[in-house]
Amino acid sequence: MNRKILFVTYGGGHSAMVLPVIKQLRLLAPETDCLLLALTSAYATANKAGEQPFGYKDLLHLVDAKHALRWGESLLAGNSSPDVSREETVAYLGINYLDLIAQHGIDGAADWYAKKGRYGFAPMHFMRRLIQSVQPDVVVATNSPRSEEAALAVSKEMNTPSVGMVDLFGLDSDTYVQRQIKPDWTCVIADSVRDRLIQRGFAPEGIRVTGNPAFDGLFVPRNLELADAFLVRKGWVGKDVIFNAGAWEPVAHPNTDIPAGRSFPMEIEAILRRYVASRPNTALIQRYHPGDWFKYPRLPYEPNVHFSEPPHEPIHPLLLASSVVVNTNSTVGLEAAVAGKPVISIENSPSVHEWFSLAQLGVSHPSATQYDLPCTLDVVLSHRRGSAAFSSDGQAAQRVARVICNALRA
Repeated sequence: MNRKILFVTYGGGHSAMVLPVIKQLRLLAPETDCLLLALTSAYATANKAGEQPFGYKDLLHLVDAKHALRWGESLLAGNSSPDVSREETVAYLGINYLDLIAQHGIDGAADWYAKKGRYGFAPMHFMRRLIQSVQPDVVVATNSPRSEEAALAVSKEMNTPSVGMVDLFGLDSDTYVQRQIKPDWTCVIADSVRDRLIQRGFAPEGIRVTGNPAFDGLFVPRNLELADAFLVRKGWVGKDVIFNAGAWEPVAHPNTDIPAGRSFPMEIEAILRRYVASRPNTALIQRYHPGDWFKYPRLPYEPNVHFSEPPHEPIHPLLLASSVVVNTNSTVGLEAAVAGKPVISIENSPSVHEWFSLAQLGVSHPSATQYDLPCTLDVVLSHRRGSAAFSSDGQAAQRVARVICNALRA
């Protein structure tokens, strides 16, 4: 009987880390079965990549399905996405809420959810049932909280080998770093991340510097061809193309006057639209986070602005077509730096103050505020210097797959 590897991942940059690893494992260990629990928008992404994922909707038999669906329906308002089926959303919400009730009781679950919403989910009971049902030989997940964190914690509890994948810098703002239950192996992007994790109590022998598999596509010749084709199609060959990776602010911060929500990224988009409107040799690719891009208004068509829809456009060709990337502090900023693109980070973002600054980590050129962005762009576009602090070779997925193969043998 083939050995089994259970992958658990959310969407966005996290599923982009996992999918290349699964493909490499089929080459390195064809006798293994890769099972993929793809959550939220990761399900559609995995399907499009040719995988056969499963979601919470496929696992209702592990819980009281009737009550799970009832709770899911009651929580649906404000929690839906066009990139996730209604059926999956209801099952996801309901199963996770049943777990909250199991952990805190009816009243405690209501209080917990009122304070934290979906971010308070930690489906430990459900993951125990799943892992008991699947009986995987290894469990793999990225550093997302909620389902992924629960999967890694339960695997340790059940003495199943576990592999975690950290997408960024391993700072204290990443809940992965603070976890009491640590996976057997952790894959990171650079030696500096390895050193931070060791300082936080991770065993040195369990940390492997692999790079981020989500970035491997930056080195695929086909994506360079698609980048060139995009510029030709838009009529932008020879233009300075600005890629703006917009993301909502999940929290406010006392050191800034920027509110939580979507007003800040929308203001940045407006500033960049005015910038390219005043400079004929520039153009803008506006792309919001895959989790909520559809919640931003589609402004009137402008020939020098492209509004990217993440479900329909892979990010790597767009990054490779760009001259500079504007960001606050998401994975895209680091991804662009790996691609050799100069990055500008907007330093008064609440998330920068709450979590980390790409500029302080050596990834980006700082723009003190959104209002300084035009001047910063002028300077950066005149020099076009990217960061050499983070580099890769397009082989990260292969290295992570080898770590998982070692976990299988262990």
